[in-house]
Amino acid sequence: MMKFTNPLKTKIYNQLHHQLDDELYIQLYRQLDTQLHTQLRTQLYRQLDTQLHTQLRTQLSDEIYKTTKN
Repeated sequence: MMKFTNPLKTKIYNQLHHQLDDELYIQLYRQLDTQLHTQLRTQLYRQLDTQLHTQLRTQLSDEIYKTTKN
């Protein structure tokens, strides 16, 4: 909190300072939120990709086993 000799200057400065803090907080929150969602999407994509490849390898292996068994 800043104090000026003029009370109106003090009030205006403190209001603007508070408003700027709010805007910076919101901007930072949005950036972090976007970054987190991007990381989570990437992580989820990798997990699903790995899971799909594992399932496909298992199915292929099962098919090969069935074919060679008969």
